[in-house]
Amino acid sequence: MTPQQIINKLENSMLALQNGNIQLKTLGINKAKAERDYKVALNKKILQLKADKYPATLIMEVSRGDEEVAQLRLQRDIAESSYFVCLDALNNLRLEIETLRSMLTWLRAEYKNS
Repeated sequence: MTPQQIINKLENSMLALQNGNIQLKTLGINKAKAERDYKVALNKKILQLKADKYPATLIMEVSRGDEEVAQLRLQRDIAESSYFVCLDALNNLRLEIETLRSMLTWLRAEYKNS
């Protein structure tokens, strides 16, 4: 790989990292909203079941099994997974950038020794 190719890859990786940071913020907001929606729906269901005189030992299980609450929990889990996948992708980009920088440093040293 030539130094120019490495620099081009480095620039592309840095641009991808910047875009990934923006995406991570969006995914973080989506994750927080999904968590809020799930907890609000779960708490409403718990209060409803308490008002309906369900046994205390069954309330949590029945409330989590409610179709709407389960769907919101699924959305929360998907949002959380997407957030962490993006975070791992950003870490991979950082590692790629460091590798490319090391390659440039090595090539510079090779050219000086030639």
